[in-house]
Amino acid sequence: MENSLYVGLSRQLVLDHAMTMVANNVSNANTPGYRAQNPMFQEYIAKAGASYKDQDPLSMVYDMGQYDTTTPGTIQLTGGTYDIALNGPGFMEVMTPSGQVQYTRAGNFTVNASNELVTPSGFKVSGPGGNPISIPAGAKDVVVTKAGEITADGNAVGRISVVEFDNLQDLKPEGNGLYSASVAGRPATETEVTQGALEGSNVNAVQEMTRMIDILRTYQSTMRMMNNEHERQMGAIQKLARTTSA
Repeated sequence: MENSLYVGLSRQLVLDHAMTMVANNVSNANTPGYRAQNPMFQEYIAKAGASYKDQDPLSMVYDMGQYDTTTPGTIQLTGGTYDIALNGPGFMEVMTPSGQVQYTRAGNFTVNASNELVTPSGFKVSGPGGNPISIPAGAKDVVVTKAGEITADGNAVGRISVVEFDNLQDLKPEGNGLYSASVAGRPATETEVTQGALEGSNVNAVQEMTRMIDILRTYQSTMRMMNNEHERQMGAIQKLARTTSA
């Protein structure tokens, strides 16, 4: 395979990844707390081998990862008792069934059969020290303060653990609105809790659809280039064959 085809193939691979990411953003445009994901590409220089020492190295596209758009989504009032939004850079701690601490901005919580505060996926919302938050059965007046303190009918029942990170890009998306981190967050000092509200997705649907069209056109352009190169090679081979046979 000629070098131009290698370069074209590397471009198509990263475009496919970018399209998958944009499609995921569009599908989560209405997901509470969702943050748009963006691909990161880098030039990769492939050095020529010993048998190709007179050739120039190949410049290809390398898929090096992704980053999140960290701009908060719009906060919308819902009036829901267990709907929680965050004003500030913090994240709420959640405990997975395996015991791993993860983090979320999606505060569309509910209460499970054990009267514990949980995410829509059933993961327990954590209080300080990873303890679950229990809401007494039959509680009529549940109040969450700006500090995350929860009272039920005037009695303290727990506090939502909110933490902040020095670098939000260190958080790794895990699905279901959750993130993991290699370094634990510190107690929040710049984030306030709002009850009866949800943070919407920060996805700009129009912008994402424009990106999708641009990626599709670039992919098609790359495909045409590769087809033209293939036809050029086949034409050269056929011409060489006719010259040799003559």
